[in-house]
Amino acid sequence: MRQSTYRRIQISGVFIILSMSSLMIYWNSYQLTRQTTEISIKICPKNPPFLVGPFVFHHFNGTLEDLNNKYQKYKPELGGKFKPLECKPREKVAIIIPYRERQRHLMDFLSHMPPMLLRQQVEFTIFVIEQDPLGQFNRALMTNVGYLEALKQDNYSCFIFHDVDMYPINDNNIYKCSTSPRHLAAAVEKWKFGLPYPDYYGGVVAYPKTVMEKTNGFSNLYFGWGGEDDDLGFRLAVVGLKCVRPAAVYGRYATPVHGKDKGCPLNPDRFTLVKNAKSRIWYDGLNSVVYTVSKIEKKKIYTHMHITVDRQKQEESPGGSVSKTAGVSVTRQQVRFATLLFSQGYF
Repeated sequence: MRQSTYRRIQISGVFIILSMSSLMIYWNSYQLTRQTTEISIKICPKNPPFLVGPFVFHHFNGTLEDLNNKYQKYKPELGGKFKPLECKPREKVAIIIPYRERQRHLMDFLSHMPPMLLRQQVEFTIFVIEQDPLGQFNRALMTNVGYLEALKQDNYSCFIFHDVDMYPINDNNIYKCSTSPRHLAAAVEKWKFGLPYPDYYGGVVAYPKTVMEKTNGFSNLYFGWGGEDDDLGFRLAVVGLKCVRPAAVYGRYATPVHGKDKGCPLNPDRFTLVKNAKSRIWYDGLNSVVYTVSKIEKKKIYTHMHITVDRQKQEESPGGSVSKTAGVSVTRQQVRFATLLFSQGYF
């Protein structure tokens, strides 16, 4: 009886030893697999290896569903968040497009941009910020809205504010941020691949999050066409920054000819606003923008936000009208913001 019991114990002991051996094999296999996976997914290089240099812009004649199918191999997340599959990106980039009634240009943009950005190994999401059809279009206000709403979606560190009808034609113009704001559109087709004047900062500009915070974003007062890009230059000057540009050979943009927007006439107050731009920076911007998000559509390859703007309410906010350019009453939060910038030597 004792002998039988001893054999059972021995058999159990062998079983335990075998089980432990199997467990160690499984564990070692798991560790090896984990290490191999971690080694294979490296940080993306600073100089992307798949760039082709200059390339040609083509109009897109298909449908949105055609683009959805085309980009499924890149495995975008719902809402149009793309990541390089071969490496871990260095930053999260939000592409912000102020938009209204430009469907033809939007389709061209969605066809043209993702392949280039994926060659650049950028992690990006395209946000289309559409202002409601009533009232005059306010491009700069839409950039503020895009910045604030994108941050509610993810922790983006780089923001590229992009006209929908400007298309880069050299992928060496990398869509990333640095410590300074970057004016990417250095050579524009409609100006014979130049700029209208040296301090022009329009079309496409890349802002790190830190610079958006320093400048209080953009002005909210430019209803209609013109002036907001010049206002941007003055804001940067107040905080001691200036836009840098890529070499003109890289920063080239195609700009197909199109008619003027009916809902965006010339802003008659633009010169007065630009003249007083420096005095408004602390109370006219991210801390005073007034808007309502009507709808958010997370499509397969981009996020579409519908924004309603009440101009009267915007102009009733601190610094919200052309006449409020000095001596305006500001909130405690805005005073703290200005005091912080003053303590850091920005004015």
